[in-house]
Amino acid sequence: MKALAADLAAVARRMRGERRVALAVHERPDVDALGAAAGMADLFAQLGAEATLHVVDEPELPAADLVLDGVPLATQAPPAGTPLYALDSGSVPRLALGVETWDGPVVNIDHHHDNTRFGELVLLRPAASSTAEVVCDLARALDLAPRPGAAAALYAGISFDSGHFRHASTSAHTLSTAAWLVSLGADPTAIYTALYERRPLGGLRLWARAVAGAREVAGGRALVAVLTLADVAAAGAAEGDTEGVVESLRAVDGVVAAALVKEQSSGPRCRVSLRSSGLDVSAVAAARGGGGHRQAAGFSADDPPEEVTAWLSSELARRLKTASS
Repeated sequence: MKALAADLAAVARRMRGERRVALAVHERPDVDALGAAAGMADLFAQLGAEATLHVVDEPELPAADLVLDGVPLATQAPPAGTPLYALDSGSVPRLALGVETWDGPVVNIDHHHDNTRFGELVLLRPAASSTAEVVCDLARALDLAPRPGAAAALYAGISFDSGHFRHASTSAHTLSTAAWLVSLGADPTAIYTALYERRPLGGLRLWARAVAGAREVAGGRALVAVLTLADVAAAGAAEGDTEGVVESLRAVDGVVAAALVKEQSSGPRCRVSLRSSGLDVSAVAAARGGGGHRQAAGFSADDPPEEVTAWLSSELARRLKTASS
């Protein structure tokens, strides 16, 4: 058996000694974050420890019926001092706990290259497709196999964050891990259907509005779309019905970077999603307090959509000009 990396072994060793822990994910969690949390909850259960996922003030948890079935869930912050396992988040303030710091031990498990390396133990794998893939590595380090529900959640997380195995982060290890999860009970067809073939009609109309209004930047090398609350209402959609829109914009021939500016009814006024095939959009997001991957990132802003769009268009044009000069 290949020797375990020191940080992987250290986290596995700590997990074996836990009796009660809190799990946390980033604000507005995605399927990877929640799938990783489901996998961790299952591993702790097999180790005889109690693990609860804490999410505070999160109105929507995507694919919850697929990835969170049976996962202990709480909508308030855990008691101070509780060991906290932070998943898929670059910093403590970005966790869906509404706190700036944490009074207790923190184990940081992530795959984002811009992670601030917070916590007493850090398991950071920037080359991994997803945090769910990292959790699978932990399972192997513990000599444990995720049970069928957790295997499905972890497979969903890997599929989501790898763009269904088409992003550059997809490696041979990613594919072998996915195959392992299938052997443990994950159903690829059912998971694909649940993640990618449930778009409501209102969501399709909203997608059409975004594409129709997309603005060309830098001679068409970037596209920026805006969806306001009025657009959501006109389409008969929900605010969360925007999954896949920015990816569709990025897929246009000749487009290097794409952005979607979404107006929100609660929290920061706008949420911006960025995708790229070459430009480091995590640097764009970081300029406004956000983060993510080089090819997939995001940030929030309290400014009106038109102001965010103007700044974003200017910033993308500047960076694309620099990149090509």
